[in-house]
Amino acid sequence: MGGLAHKVAAAISKETRLIMRDREALLILFIMPIAFVVIMSLALQDAFSERAGVHFPLLIVNRDQGAVGRAIVSAFSTSKFFAVHVADAHDHAPMPDANEVRKDLVAGHYEFAIVVPVDATRQAVTRIQQRLGLAQHQLPVALPVKLQLMADPTIRADHRELVAAALNRILQRIESQMLLKQIAQVGRRITAATGGGPGVPALRAPKTMDAFAELSAGSEMAGGAGVPIPTSVQQNAPAWTLLAMFFLVVPLSVTFIKERQQGSLIRLQSMPVPAWVMLAGKIAPYFVINQIQVTIIFLVGKYVLPHLGGEALEIGHAPEAIALVSMAASLAAIGFGLVVATFARTQEQATTFGATSVLILAAIGGVMVPKLVMPSLLQKVANISPLSWGLDGFLDIFVRGGGVHQVIPAVAKMMTFAAICFVIAAVRFRIVLRRG
Repeated sequence: MGGLAHKVAAAISKETRLIMRDREALLILFIMPIAFVVIMSLALQDAFSERAGVHFPLLIVNRDQGAVGRAIVSAFSTSKFFAVHVADAHDHAPMPDANEVRKDLVAGHYEFAIVVPVDATRQAVTRIQQRLGLAQHQLPVALPVKLQLMADPTIRADHRELVAAALNRILQRIESQMLLKQIAQVGRRITAATGGGPGVPALRAPKTMDAFAELSAGSEMAGGAGVPIPTSVQQNAPAWTLLAMFFLVVPLSVTFIKERQQGSLIRLQSMPVPAWVMLAGKIAPYFVINQIQVTIIFLVGKYVLPHLGGEALEIGHAPEAIALVSMAASLAAIGFGLVVATFARTQEQATTFGATSVLILAAIGGVMVPKLVMPSLLQKVANISPLSWGLDGFLDIFVRGGGVHQVIPAVAKMMTFAAICFVIAAVRFRIVLRRG
């Protein structure tokens, strides 16, 4: 057992020396992601754009049985930007309460939710009538209808603002229609009466017209109290960290091919060293490099970026979950790197295919463009990328306030991917050793 441990330690020491020989390449593995995190976080901090591919799953909890609730449901249902699910009071089914709606949002079942309160239509009509002087003066003044707009905490701030603006426009249209309806009713009553006789109310135009509804967002837009609103650095820090972790495919495969070209593998073949020991020697140093990358980039996001005018990285309250996702992502990245290294025949093949494949996985995995703004087809394709799994795991911690339990699905996918890659790399490595 001691001899085997010594062989593993010797393999690790050998690989570490190879890595340290090219210190410039090693330095790039740390500088590149830091530069991208700083640049992209600052550049996208105040980004605002309405993209044609945006499609929001929306839950409308319609507790109202009148025109206001129906108009809101109709307006969003006819929009191409929303996939609407309605929980309606007319269905006589149990209506979800605020806590259940929040849970659905945090779980990612919907991206937005609108709650229309009970008797919204009656309250809106009464308020408009009072403002026009059509209601009995002894009635208490009707308060504005309180609508709630909630959002998945991972939703970009500009998209929350777009949906809030859309809802406000819908409410303004409903208000205009109700005003015209009330004025039309007065006109019919005047026409039916003679000379504005008794029973015909005088129409009073107020100097200011208060809105019949108020949009309640506040902490609800963040998915509940205590859950931070996502920032650009919460997207970019883990995203570019994962890209840097997977980019080790280039130095890993290059050093492997150098060993083959220099005859090191032939010498190793003559030694009683199992193939898995030599692979373990390659895994350990890069695993340490990955963990250093994660630590440095997150520290830069938390402590350096605010001094450059950006927002500080909020990493949640589950360091053990961060470590778990980081380790799983590292093993997935190293496994992928070993597969490329064992199959590539030249350094050119390794660097070209390795870098290109990682960039493609990053592009479809939500690293360069957030998955939220992708068309629905690409959002489904993103699920095949291990970078997407890692990013989902980090966002579950940073934004949704999750812990170990919440990141288990993402970690399981990455560990399965890593295991498959290690098996493929080990089989291919034995073939390479036999061929010399």
